[in-house]
Amino acid sequence: MKRSYIREILESINEHTISFAGGLPNKNLFPLKQIRQVSLKVLEYPDALQYSQSQGLESLRKEISNIYTNKFNFKTNKDEILITTGSQQAFDIILKTFQTDKMIVQSPSYIGAIGAFRALKLKINSFESINYLKNTLKKSNILYLMSDFQNPNTKSYTKEERMEIEQVLKKQSSILIEDGAYSFLSFDGKISQAISSHYSNSFHLGTFSKIIAPGLRVGWIRAKKENIQKILFAKEALDLHTSTLNQMIIFEYLNTFNLEDHLKLIREDNYKRMIFLSKCFKKFLPYFDFELPKGGMFIYGKFKDIDTMNLAKQIQKLNIAFVPASVFYHDDRVSYEARFNFTNLSYKQMLKGIKKIANFIDKHKYISS
Repeated sequence: MKRSYIREILESINEHTISFAGGLPNKNLFPLKQIRQVSLKVLEYPDALQYSQSQGLESLRKEISNIYTNKFNFKTNKDEILITTGSQQAFDIILKTFQTDKMIVQSPSYIGAIGAFRALKLKINSFESINYLKNTLKKSNILYLMSDFQNPNTKSYTKEERMEIEQVLKKQSSILIEDGAYSFLSFDGKISQAISSHYSNSFHLGTFSKIIAPGLRVGWIRAKKENIQKILFAKEALDLHTSTLNQMIIFEYLNTFNLEDHLKLIREDNYKRMIFLSKCFKKFLPYFDFELPKGGMFIYGKFKDIDTMNLAKQIQKLNIAFVPASVFYHDDRVSYEARFNFTNLSYKQMLKGIKKIANFIDKHKYISS
């Protein structure tokens, strides 16, 4: 079984590498002062270091349910939330509980999900259009998708498209896993209604990794109470429960500070960085075709006649890293597309990195082999 391409890149880079590869948020925006403050408060209580409920702390589940009810317009209560150790763990929990003969995923799709499905030895099929999905999805399948700022291509489904997908699901009675990792990261601050809010046989995934800090490894699953109770056994088998200390830190942070104020800082910073990187592309790599994203953490586009896997391997020798799109397709096809992260590098690094890529391509008159 192959390891994640992105994890391999992250392990191979050094302090000299300019990496557009990972989906790392801007560490300079981590609320260090606030986290330090609430951590000291939490550590006054011995229970912060004790075992806790497998479903997650009741107080944190209530906070998350309020976010769904008030921000997503998706009425939710604490019994419909299960806390996970990062959002990635949700795949294992759900798919070890509900059997399927095939996963249906977007094309392209999140590499972490593809890797998780492969690790569970599941067959994978993909869809590029909703019309194709209508002819592909069966009752025995599980559908995995992102509705908002999809990783890697940054697209979001329109209201009409969400309704179409909902109707396909209802017709087949298939299970939906809807990944909301980037739902809070629209540049305009708007949060779209999840497909899951109109389809009960669903699991909506969320994470604090992109909006507070990934190192705390706290995510969640939102589902009807009946399904939460079913997947709870798998959660208990994996790790008994998510870190009590980290859950209490997140809860105290949410209870003490205004998350929306922090999200505003992230959105504004992300937007400025996205615009800067887009200008670098237009000036130095005019043959890299892309659309400006409306949120998320990436710019995704297509080179003309350049096999990006080949290019990525050559560029890595120059201490530059980006992700070739072939890894986002379950069939590992040759692709001219690529994903670039704009949240983890300084403006100076982004400019230098794009210039070096452009110089390499020009120097070698680079074309696909």
